[in-house]
Amino acid sequence: MRFDQNPRFRDWRPMYDVARPALLRLTGLAPAALEAFYAELPPLHAALRQEVGRRPSAGALVQAPLLYLLVRALRPRWVVETGISSGYSARLILEALARNGAGHLDSIGVDVFGMRKDRGAPDLAEAGLHVGWLVPDRLAPWWTLHLGTSQERLPPLLAAGRGPLDLFLHDSLHQYPTMSWEYATAFPALGPGALLASHDVHANAAWADFLAGHALAHDEELDHDLGVVRLPAPSPAG
Repeated sequence: MRFDQNPRFRDWRPMYDVARPALLRLTGLAPAALEAFYAELPPLHAALRQEVGRRPSAGALVQAPLLYLLVRALRPRWVVETGISSGYSARLILEALARNGAGHLDSIGVDVFGMRKDRGAPDLAEAGLHVGWLVPDRLAPWWTLHLGTSQERLPPLLAAGRGPLDLFLHDSLHQYPTMSWEYATAFPALGPGALLASHDVHANAAWADFLAGHALAHDEELDHDLGVVRLPAPSPAG
């Protein structure tokens, strides 16, 4: 499917309207403040439609505009995502980091693009594309791409740490062992008030089991199958 064939890419407003109550709860923003961040998205959307509308959207996390809003609102200093295809989610996260003027995204993924000319319709396939092709050079200062599996790349990345991890997003292999392992591996690095997020939370019981096992409550589902939970922050002194 091309990007512009996906109704959730063509029009971001319905997705935002569905997720808006959850975004307000997660961020603690006043409604007017969240709307102000949403107002930044239409120019980005118009540019993306011109840039990628007729290209295949294989593997794209369609809720990426909602990640933009979370990053703008909470201003994370360090974000890690696993699983990257076109780089649609990375692009929106990075646009938000650049707008914030601070922060860094580390993306982990294997260099395999989901559509090739010898595997599918030639008019939809794109030759020579690599993972992350949607990220332009101007966003490079805020981004590092780590090629490999999460099992290979995530532990040393976290060990080398940029400080407390503010947002972790799972979007790699949506199977119980991988999802559970990624949550458990990233969790100790998350700082107070950080976000743990996962795509395909209904693929299996990994998300629900992990939250229950770590007494994490008040998780939210943004639009469809993107789960987010915010870790407790320390109570103010006194």
